[in-house]
Amino acid sequence: MATVEYRNHSYYFRQYCGTDCNGKRINKHMTWRPEEGMTERQIDKKVAQLKLQFEMDCKAGNVLDDGITFEKYVRETYLPRMKVSLKPTTYTRYNSLLNRILPSLGHLRMREIRPRTIETFISNLYESPREDVKYHPNREATKASKSETRGEVAQKANISTTTVDSIRSGKKVSRESATRFAVYVGKPVYKLFSTDDEFLSPRSVLHHYRLLSAILEEAFHDQVIQSNPCKTVRPPKVEQSEAKFLDEDQIEMLLEALDEKGEHPFDVMIKLLLYTGMRRGEICGLEWSDIDFDNCLIDINKSLLYLPEMGVFESSTKNASSKRVIKVSASLIEMLKEYKLWQGREAIKLGNKYQFSNRVFASWNGSDINPGSLTKYLSRFVSNNDLPYISVHGLRHTNASIMIANHIPVTTAAKRLGHSTSSTTTRIYAHAIKSADANAAEVLEITLSRKK
Repeated sequence: MATVEYRNHSYYFRQYCGTDCNGKRINKHMTWRPEEGMTERQIDKKVAQLKLQFEMDCKAGNVLDDGITFEKYVRETYLPRMKVSLKPTTYTRYNSLLNRILPSLGHLRMREIRPRTIETFISNLYESPREDVKYHPNREATKASKSETRGEVAQKANISTTTVDSIRSGKKVSRESATRFAVYVGKPVYKLFSTDDEFLSPRSVLHHYRLLSAILEEAFHDQVIQSNPCKTVRPPKVEQSEAKFLDEDQIEMLLEALDEKGEHPFDVMIKLLLYTGMRRGEICGLEWSDIDFDNCLIDINKSLLYLPEMGVFESSTKNASSKRVIKVSASLIEMLKEYKLWQGREAIKLGNKYQFSNRVFASWNGSDINPGSLTKYLSRFVSNNDLPYISVHGLRHTNASIMIANHIPVTTAAKRLGHSTSSTTTRIYAHAIKSADANAAEVLEITLSRKK
């Protein structure tokens, strides 16, 4: 039988429901606060009704455990469950997002999280300045970082050699590192670095909202809450940005520079990315057994990823549709054959120091390559050769834009890119598709006009 206590202007219902598998008591709870204006007789009648219903629900197993706090549910239930089911990179990203979610909502009981609570949280995300603003080195900073050896710069500026490498390759660094480097150079920070936006971008806010919704949806399925309050809150609006890619002239400039000044294995990796549209992790995970030289096919079935706490590790592809076999040109196969011969010669030079891993692209001693090294190389290469800036993922966008511009069916492009659906391709490359459609309209107009 349930017990009822009156405290803090509310009625607290509690019932013992046996023990769990570990012999721990299971107690179900419920709280009810009378509405303003209710008479004592109305309250007594309502309490009696609730007590009876509560006892019946307990026996039927329909009582939700909504007394748990949001943080307790996340740390004891949601995260342990996700750690098993999610990829390590996704799990790490979730934890990063929770660094903002938990301080704001963690203290609340699950039943206290209402649509208005979520709307207030989202508004605060837009309005609160970021504490993790990153600083992007300009060319002057990059040049200054090369005035001495990386070790000397690191020692004199009191920063790590990894930070020196980041500045040299144009990668963003922390505020503290940027400040120390500016002191070393003897110039103001603003003359050496540009900064991220002071506030979170709409897309970042949307990522927070989606994770919060996923957690509450999981709690609903666990019968911790009666519904997911996020479903009645409009998601933050995000304008679809155009994918950045190289045009034909810029592609030619990049390929010519790679032929003249590129270094193995990175020059081959960049060319292969342009020709295939693979993701960075996918190309790093390629093995020679994945290359069908006779039929000009590449089997994409895994990825290499990196996390500070795990190092470089092999993982599955982004999703099931990312596992694919794509056809490539004979000239591309010849390039890979020549590169394989070079790799064999390098292995012979190193002798016992070389680690045979069967990877198509490996580090200098044959061990798994850190995907970040490709990003660093490309950033440094385009900067040193006065080429238009392009990221590694931008090479994938370039590949997609070429297919679309040449009227390759979206379904075919989606399959080659490893998108789960063709709608994903349409959404990401909407601008390129519109441009291709406009060109098609002009061609039709010219052709049909001639026939009149």
